[in-house]
Amino acid sequence: MSVPFQRHVLSNGLRLIVHEDHTTPLASCNVVYNVGSRDEHPNHTGLAHLFEHYMFCGSRNIGNYDKPLQKIGAINNAYTSQDITHYYIVLPANNIETALWLESDRMLELAFNQKELDIQKSVVIEEFKETSLNRPFGDLWCLFNDFVYENYPYKWLPIGKEISHIQNVTMDMMKDFFYKYYRPNNAVLVVSGNVYFTEVIQLVEKWFGSIPQGSSPSKNFSVDEPQETAKVLEVKRKVPYDMLMKGWKMGPRLDPDFYAYDLLSDLLGTGQSSYLYEKFVTEQHLFTDISASVTATNGPGIFVLSARPADGINLVDANRQLNDYLYQTPIFDDKLDYHLQKVKNRCESCLLNNEIKMENRSSILAVSETISKIEDFDNEIEQYRDVTTDDVLRISRFLLQEKNDNTLFYLAEKD
Repeated sequence: MSVPFQRHVLSNGLRLIVHEDHTTPLASCNVVYNVGSRDEHPNHTGLAHLFEHYMFCGSRNIGNYDKPLQKIGAINNAYTSQDITHYYIVLPANNIETALWLESDRMLELAFNQKELDIQKSVVIEEFKETSLNRPFGDLWCLFNDFVYENYPYKWLPIGKEISHIQNVTMDMMKDFFYKYYRPNNAVLVVSGNVYFTEVIQLVEKWFGSIPQGSSPSKNFSVDEPQETAKVLEVKRKVPYDMLMKGWKMGPRLDPDFYAYDLLSDLLGTGQSSYLYEKFVTEQHLFTDISASVTATNGPGIFVLSARPADGINLVDANRQLNDYLYQTPIFDDKLDYHLQKVKNRCESCLLNNEIKMENRSSILAVSETISKIEDFDNEIEQYRDVTTDDVLRISRFLLQEKNDNTLFYLAEKD
């Protein structure tokens, strides 16, 4: 990462990051709380995502969060992942205090209005139905994560495991969640754009300095034992075609080998020149599409392969041929050096493109500081450049073993 920044830590533990960019008239305010769906109880899933919605329903002194932002032409939004909850505002730089006023008031205390909670529960339940129940392949990732992980709380997604978990949320549960996780010492605030570090410190101390800190939430999650045998799950759904999902457990985002894993996924399944696409789509016509990726989570991740079989192809047979290629034959040829350099170039281009917009740089800083600290992500381009063909071969031999395989056959019901 090549984004310049300065850091200031308040006495209540809030970490402030400031990135000055005087080429823009805008500013960005990002608040990231170190809480996601993995922090939920297995019987109360979906709470972190519900709480994200509820954060827009009024705070102690401000009844309408959006109205002041609309007056100044600001845009704002939020998202919940398995690891974090991220709120962001982009607005004219001379209105940055408006954003700090709004964010500090809802960090201090929410209005905790039961009527608003009931409304947001209904909204989230409808979202659950739309994304997971009524949409083709909507439960694919829900099934896949629950299948791959044995104990680790990535078994469920931020949307939650079932509707009843949202229906059963009480106001006491919301308050407990707020005072446990939505404290300044569990948050990162990033202010970027046409601002000055010393002035931002004064404003942030003014608005956030008196908010009391909380206890430090535990991150001691249940872990999965090393996998000893391959696993297979078959489900049937009313969908237009079959899908194959395969997963191998890998290390977390801060694993030193993460960059090699990421490039391995690009080599195998990113683009039409990738090894798996050329072999199974272009040459053998077993699949119409095949791709690979890494989940890049703070905790243990998954190296994912997904594929759609060609018409008339039996998915189990296609998977058998895919396994033969992955486990019984050398995957890479004598052109590995050339292909590795090509995916490195593409990766470098993506990283640089992500830093073009000020608001993207602000988001990158906020998430990086929440995962660990920004310095841990210094020189990521160099980290990718330093990956060698030997690293790729070593990682592929370690990861792509049949005993580590988790295969989901997602089959279309026949009429």
